[in-house]
Amino acid sequence: MSRRNKAKEKKKKDPVILALDITILVLFFVMLYVGQKAVFYKMLASESATFAQDTGMMSFELQRGDYGGLVQGRYMNALEGKTEGSGYYYLAEYVEAAFWHKVHEVKGNPVKAQEEERIMRESRAQMKELTVFADEIDKMFITSD
Repeated sequence: MSRRNKAKEKKKKDPVILALDITILVLFFVMLYVGQKAVFYKMLASESATFAQDTGMMSFELQRGDYGGLVQGRYMNALEGKTEGSGYYYLAEYVEAAFWHKVHEVKGNPVKAQEEERIMRESRAQMKELTVFADEIDKMFITSD
């Protein structure tokens, strides 16, 4: 055999080895992708876990008429252990109670509807100057039939 034939013979790779090389290469890129996603979601979770809304942000949401964002901010603050009794906190509580009052009223559950009314009364008494917004909530949920 000539030297040239021996060189060609050595250059030919076994198909199994070629398949394994391709598999290793694919797994490498999959691991890079998964690792990048894991880091991204870990960063996202750490940023959102420390998020708490201050009264300025709650005021901004209130000016935009975003009552759902106000309720969400209340829950995010509660997760952080910040349940200070600001007027915004009580307004958010009022919004949620008004919503559930309407749901229970429509579903024909007067006992739970009365419980939500009690929460609404207690929250309204605590929200101070924000009672103007409670009147708007009443127009949306209570008087709209």
